[in-house]
Amino acid sequence: MRSISLLSFSLILFLSASKLRAQNKDTLRVMCYNLLYYNANTSFCNQTNNNVNTKEAALEDIIDDVLPDVLVVNEIGTDPNSAFYLSRDALNKNGRNYYNFANNSGAGQTIANMLFYNRQKLRLESQRVIDKDLNGGNLVRDIDIYTLRYKDTSLYIHGDTTRLHIIVTHLKAGNTTSDRADRGDAIKAVMADLDSMNATGNYIIAGDMNLYRSTEAAYQELVNYVDTSLRFIDPISMTGNWNANRFAQNHTQSTRTSGGCSANGGLDDRFDLILYSDEIKDNTDNLKYIRNSYKAYGQDGLRYNSSINSPRNNLVGNAIANALRDVSDHLPVILDLEVTLPQTTALDEYSAMKEVRFTNPIQAQFFIDLGQNKGEIEGIEIMDIQGRTIERIDVNSALRIRKDLGQLSKGTYLLKFRTKSYQQFVEKLIKI
Repeated sequence: MRSISLLSFSLILFLSASKLRAQNKDTLRVMCYNLLYYNANTSFCNQTNNNVNTKEAALEDIIDDVLPDVLVVNEIGTDPNSAFYLSRDALNKNGRNYYNFANNSGAGQTIANMLFYNRQKLRLESQRVIDKDLNGGNLVRDIDIYTLRYKDTSLYIHGDTTRLHIIVTHLKAGNTTSDRADRGDAIKAVMADLDSMNATGNYIIAGDMNLYRSTEAAYQELVNYVDTSLRFIDPISMTGNWNANRFAQNHTQSTRTSGGCSANGGLDDRFDLILYSDEIKDNTDNLKYIRNSYKAYGQDGLRYNSSINSPRNNLVGNAIANALRDVSDHLPVILDLEVTLPQTTALDEYSAMKEVRFTNPIQAQFFIDLGQNKGEIEGIEIMDIQGRTIERIDVNSALRIRKDLGQLSKGTYLLKFRTKSYQQFVEKLIKI
């Protein structure tokens, strides 16, 4: 009876000095942008009508305003230094030093895709390329697939972290039967690739898709794929011919009525899209789309067949509207994702205990991070609610400990820490 009484006292004392961390949340902003032959001089796009310094200064202003965590781009020059120049001269400016970039792709092509990401939040885990259609023929342009891992500071406690897979496309331009078929072939290759892997998790497909209407085979392949679990969701599902005035709020091409090397004639097409998987829609893998965050940046819906900066754009102001015109003949598209981190329990500083963290609730694997207490903790026990010890966890001055508790029945337990100075701390532990 005396030991149970002391245990109860320790539990009350501990609960007054500890906290259960609520699920932490963060936001990831994703932006896709066709950069119109950035650092890729051609006979029609060159330093006279598509000056790289002008583009970088304008993009710097846009990045200042948007601050994306993920930036996927089309039409970046395949010069190995192009991504470095862009990050140095446009992204990592004005106090920013955290943008990193993926490896070059698009070998043998004039322009390629690229991914930039906030390395304070994300790490590039892998990247690969789809370059063949289902018949083994070469795609018009490579399709890049990147996998990013969210940098969860409690990674060991959670046992894993959140991943975001990003498929970057730049589909065939033009509105002929052949052009539409090429776009369809490219997306069929993407979906077959995902199908072959039984892909699950957080997927985004983004880029300049050059789609004119919702009935196109490429779009239908994405949103109505035969395997419903692999279908992508369009956050602003729009049915019809997208170049109609009623869709002006989402038109992304062209930002100019004349001038430069770009497509002219004013904004009247929705070429640039971001779609996401149902895991993001349903928030089943710690990422969810933030409602109403999807938009064509700078688009106020008053631009049909006119430029982004004339008449005056009151949505973003003159400086940003001019920057959007100077960077490209496309507008960027952005959306926000909410990251939910698994719940952990932490012991606040109380005597010797400083930031001990552990999984709670648990399923099979139980993770403990002793933090600054390495060497201070002498013993860890798991007890039933009557105070009887049912598991002892070997410490041996380890910093991180993993214990398989799959044999424990579901229910409520007590987790007791004992220090070398004879202090005891107890926390409620849930097995699910």
